[in-house]
Amino acid sequence: MPMELLRGSGEELRGELLAAGVEIERRHRAKLADYLQWQVPDKLIIAALQTGWTADGKTFVLPERILGDQDVYLQSDAIHQAASLRCGGEFPQWQQLAALCIGNSVLMVSICVALAGPLLNKTHQESGGVHWIGDTSTGKTTALVLAASVWGGEDFKRSWRATSNGMESVAVMLSDTCLCLDEINEAAPQDIGAIVYCLGNGTGKTRANKIGAARQVQRWRLSILSTGERSISAAMQENGKQAKAGHLMRLLNIPVARRFGVFDELYQFGDGRTLSDHFRTQCARHIGHAGVRFVEYLLQQGDADFVSVLLQLETQFLCPDNQTARAASKFALYAMAGELGIEAGILPWPLGSALAACQAMYQQWMLARGSGLTEHRQILQNVTDFLLKHGDSKFTDKMNPQEKPRADRSGWYVDRAGERIYLFTSATLREAGGNFDFNRVLDALETAQWIVEHDQGKRSKKTAISGVGKLNLYWLQPLYDEF
Repeated sequence: MPMELLRGSGEELRGELLAAGVEIERRHRAKLADYLQWQVPDKLIIAALQTGWTADGKTFVLPERILGDQDVYLQSDAIHQAASLRCGGEFPQWQQLAALCIGNSVLMVSICVALAGPLLNKTHQESGGVHWIGDTSTGKTTALVLAASVWGGEDFKRSWRATSNGMESVAVMLSDTCLCLDEINEAAPQDIGAIVYCLGNGTGKTRANKIGAARQVQRWRLSILSTGERSISAAMQENGKQAKAGHLMRLLNIPVARRFGVFDELYQFGDGRTLSDHFRTQCARHIGHAGVRFVEYLLQQGDADFVSVLLQLETQFLCPDNQTARAASKFALYAMAGELGIEAGILPWPLGSALAACQAMYQQWMLARGSGLTEHRQILQNVTDFLLKHGDSKFTDKMNPQEKPRADRSGWYVDRAGERIYLFTSATLREAGGNFDFNRVLDALETAQWIVEHDQGKRSKKTAISGVGKLNLYWLQPLYDEF
């Protein structure tokens, strides 16, 4: 307890003790503060304010147990939120479920993502995760329930239906484990971007206390697994927002369409629905063992150089640019979690199978994402969409000054050798580029070689327009196969 609770009459302190079951004789309640101040304990303990690793990385805090050698106790106002971190059922029965994941890459990676939480601190990696995309009744939630069973029961699985402030409190009490979020359609579209950044950055909002001073900022490390019928981009577009590369790199969108929904192998089960029901039933009974055993295995490794292992695994993933390298680092972390789980005897999989599954899903992400930088492709897509929508109504023939646009003029065009070149004004190009910095828009257009004419040292060209005069215009010839 903080000493400040002894100020005044001590009513708040007595309330906490009474709620915990301490019996205090009413006529002697005023003597409680004197008694507590008179006692000087010899034993020193550490009060942990959230779950996960302590500052020295030698103790792991869970609501029901402390893993490590130190005298640490979890003491938090929000401790009830972490109650979903618990064990139940039998570990061998859970391992039988894990064995059914062999050959099912989506399920294997889901377990790897769940196990990766405690490794974030050991490898100095940022929070982030995977967002499974698929049609309804394909088994996405089954994969999420399986991942949740690594740390807890059905209530460990959370809903996207929350604000960024609400997610912040959940993230703190699940730090260094895994946050499982089901069905992004339940989230308000205007909140999705803020939630993704909040969870991925691992830092809460700065708030003031009652006297105006800044409160201590909440921090966490989380491995995240999410599901939805739509991607992050599609969900944000419902509110008229365009997903930034930061959103898409913190939560990697991966389609889960396999042979039988999320499954590639059904084993003795007749169809995907039967196998899915089996997973859901057993995951409700046998929970929480794998996560605890994985942390215990990490503690046994002492000061092992996990960073070097991660760097070595990253070489197993092809990285054409910096953004794919960032994603590859995440998949390498998930692969390391899976392979360590195999070495520890937690996962009954062949050595190397976790790496192979993560490589398969990384390739799936690459295929769905496309090539090139995300911002680059988004800018080209924005300009293309603008031209497809307004090219015939807002652009007029430069060689025909009598032609009038059917709407507000955006620019002119010139036809050469069967190809049309659009002459954008600065204001129009800013609008067409979307919510990106104008110089970033020009960089993308120049890199894609869409700017076909320009003055020396510039990206625009001084152009004479009949009846208007000379204007600085951007001469663009779209190459629609660029992306």
